[in-house]
Amino acid sequence: MLEGYRVTIPKKVREMLMIEKGDTLELRIEGARLVLRSTKIPESPTLKMLGLAAGNKESLEEAVTGEVGGKLGREKIP
Repeated sequence: MLEGYRVTIPKKVREMLMIEKGDTLELRIEGARLVLRSTKIPESPTLKMLGLAAGNKESLEEAVTGEVGGKLGREKIP
């Protein structure tokens, strides 16, 4: 057991959320729960539906611009 109020995040969870040593996590209290959130993944359901929450290492602006640009590039204009 670790001392000093440390929390161990399982490897599988770290990999899913792309959490690396030195990353900052957001901690908040929701009722009687402590919630840790990776700041690398956007909370927006819209971005999640676009597939941008899957763990892009690029900035949010770059990810959105790239996604929209790719979709517009695939459209055929008569």
